[in-house]
Amino acid sequence: MGRGREHRPDVAAWRAKTDAELLSPAEFRERTTSLHVVGVMGYAGRWRSVDGDPAVLRSADARRLLRAELIRRKAEHGERLLMVSGATNSGVLKLAYAECVALAIRAAGVTAEEALRFGLATMDVVVSGGRRFGDESRLFVETAEEFIVLGGGAQSLQEARMAAALGKPVTVIRGFGGAADALSVEDVPTARFIERT
Repeated sequence: MGRGREHRPDVAAWRAKTDAELLSPAEFRERTTSLHVVGVMGYAGRWRSVDGDPAVLRSADARRLLRAELIRRKAEHGERLLMVSGATNSGVLKLAYAECVALAIRAAGVTAEEALRFGLATMDVVVSGGRRFGDESRLFVETAEEFIVLGGGAQSLQEARMAAALGKPVTVIRGFGGAADALSVEDVPTARFIERT
């Protein structure tokens, strides 16, 4: 998709998959100007056991650490807090959206049309930022003010580096593999690193 051409989402397909309000990237940018937007990056797939570390324990530990980070931000920003992630209902993203429901934090999805092939999480707003996963990365990084990275693959790694290049705060939760464990102080010099305990 070339620069200057805004992606036109398949409105009927989004309506069939979610009750979330569908916004254009421009509408989303406008709506978030008075909010504190925290982006959550991580695996969008199912939890798996790794090296004898049972998936159920990995998921519970991830939920506990992610919840603590969201509670901290809600205490600081109150009703102005908006969590944004990739809209799908699996992996780290599923945990983030479930915690937003439990903590009464507004949630949004910035994703690609490709997400329509998967189950979508409960969220207030969704933005289709392109056709394929990765097309939405620039919008995601530009609209969030800070980020939490837990696990994640190549797209999370790229987005975390983009955020750091823009001088945005990044909290990296390590101990779950993937992008979060691969990131270093050189990648994200101002990052706050949290270790799984």
